[in-house]
Amino acid sequence: MIIGNEEYLFTRGSDVVRDGMFLEVEKNGGGKHQIIAEVFYSDLSGEFTFSCFVEDAPLKVIEALIKQAKDLLPPVDSYKS
Repeated sequence: MIIGNEEYLFTRGSDVVRDGMFLEVEKNGGGKHQIIAEVFYSDLSGEFTFSCFVEDAPLKVIEALIKQAKDLLPPVDSYKS
């Protein structure tokens, strides 16, 4: 996803330590990668959580992260919009 002259990349993965799956978004600029936010789905609690690691994250990026997390993280059918 590109906003202005900034590129944002989304990564989905499994976290064995926290027992769940995550979708994170990072800003790719000038050869530097900075994780700006994450949605995590806990297999233990069955809940989604959101964490933002920077100030002034673009709302469009956060909205895209949340939408993709609902589509890509478990439970498969419960949160589809």
